[in-house]
Amino acid sequence: MAETPEEKMIEENLKENKEKKKKGIFFVNNTFTDGLLEYIFLDLKKAIDDKNIEEITIYINSNGGQVSTLFPLVDLIDSSETPINTIVLGKAYSAGAMLLLSGTKGHRSAYKHANILLHEVANDFGYAKSSQTKENSIHLDRINKELIKMVREKTKMKPAEIDRYFNSNKDIFISANQALKYKIIDKII
Repeated sequence: MAETPEEKMIEENLKENKEKKKKGIFFVNNTFTDGLLEYIFLDLKKAIDDKNIEEITIYINSNGGQVSTLFPLVDLIDSSETPINTIVLGKAYSAGAMLLLSGTKGHRSAYKHANILLHEVANDFGYAKSSQTKENSIHLDRINKELIKMVREKTKMKPAEIDRYFNSNKDIFISANQALKYKIIDKII
């Protein structure tokens, strides 16, 4: 039982979020980690399978994170017959941007001051032996190609524009207006 006002507020927010998930409303307001996947995956699957839920909305405000957390969500969303709205509140960086792209075409949006970041996949393997580093590099190249394929299939970005984001060595931020031009989103809220 919550004792401090802050603990009570957190407890109330958790209860509220549980009720929202039952109605098909989800918030991704964290870094993509195994914990986030555990938090959202099964409830999202239940919402997709629930014939009483006509559409699902995922609000995104994320710094990105692990691609290994992103892909199960993308696969689940891609398999859904229920329309899935993806809405960027403030930021959809890296894996958050790819989650945005996974929304149903025509149902992807962002608030006008939102920012989106697309970039080359980053290494989070830590220290490894030389032979393992080579294997890691092959794995990262494959993942990067998967992300590029997603962007190519789900946007109107030209190959040179995609290359600028995924084959440069820097993070490039996209405004909501640019995202609309590239068809990363379908409308600005």
